[in-house]
Amino acid sequence: MELAEFLKQKVEVEHLYDYEIARILEADAALVGRLRKAFGIKRADGFQRRFEQTYGAGAVEKFKQIIEKPENTLADLGRYFGFSREYARQVYRNIYGYPYTEAFRKKILARKHKLHDERMKRKRIAALMSVREKIESLGLPAYLRTRRHGHEIFVNGHKVALRCTSKTMMIGNNRYFRISNRLCANQDCDFFICLCRSDTKNAHYIIPRHAMPKYGVYLPPDAGPHESKYAAFKEAWHLLTDRKQTQGVS
Repeated sequence: MELAEFLKQKVEVEHLYDYEIARILEADAALVGRLRKAFGIKRADGFQRRFEQTYGAGAVEKFKQIIEKPENTLADLGRYFGFSREYARQVYRNIYGYPYTEAFRKKILARKHKLHDERMKRKRIAALMSVREKIESLGLPAYLRTRRHGHEIFVNGHKVALRCTSKTMMIGNNRYFRISNRLCANQDCDFFICLCRSDTKNAHYIIPRHAMPKYGVYLPPDAGPHESKYAAFKEAWHLLTDRKQTQGVS
């Protein structure tokens, strides 16, 4: 082991002081200090060493394992080690070098993102089941295939991508549903089923791929047949009645 690696191990992992390393090397403590500084290694963290002397070997690592779980708090540390939340806060700052407040904010954001993702997943599954029931109620053969990042629907041999929204926006005096169509997402499908959900009634737009704008579309739910070029696709389930000639799906 090279000298720099040796010092790094003794100082940063074992938390030994210069005089203790000097005893191992049978050298002068001042020389060890100069070498440590030359290699850019900070002085041993005495706090972590004292913490492990008090709470046992591996206590620092256990502290990190507990507090780095998104669902855990300072109270969980206190219960495990038997000290107060305030002391847990002080220990956190000594170990990590910055206040727990910053980590707490990140945890709150992570929890919000997780809850949001779970809600969106439930909504996507509900929308998928709703559309599948609608298709089957029309007597059309439907096949659902689960992929790693979502689901694919096949209707009469046509590959269909589902888009769903319940949010509307005003453009001028008219209300629109905004349907996104991310670049490179489901570009190999034959049709898009755009499910526009409202408190009173759901609307389905069956849009052929060639008629779907690259980045998305604004659909006016209240527009008449001659007021929007997409009105012709509203509840246009007949577009899926002709069976597509395929070699099957896998």
